[in-house]
Amino acid sequence: MPSASHNYPSQQVGLPENVTDPLLWRLGFDVARAHELDASGRCGNLGCPDEPGPCPALRQAERAMRLAQQDTLRESSPADDSSSDEVRMPQRVPGSGLRAA
Repeated sequence: MPSASHNYPSQQVGLPENVTDPLLWRLGFDVARAHELDASGRCGNLGCPDEPGPCPALRQAERAMRLAQQDTLRESSPADDSSSDEVRMPQRVPGSGLRAA
């Protein structure tokens, strides 16, 4: 019976000290590695043929890695007004089940 273990690039590197979500960071790292740009600046992944870099998958992977890390600026700043940090949810288009852009 074949082994179900895989060798992911994120298993070969240590986590940065400020990572708060190791699973998200490692997933982002693995996707980013799979979508590294080649010498001509295009995505090297077979799923993104001739996609100019950075491809959407690489951008999302980099975003995931940022979100998985502590925001040291936010932690060190005084909590004076939370309105600037307020998260706005996208509006739904009635009857479509889709979110408005």
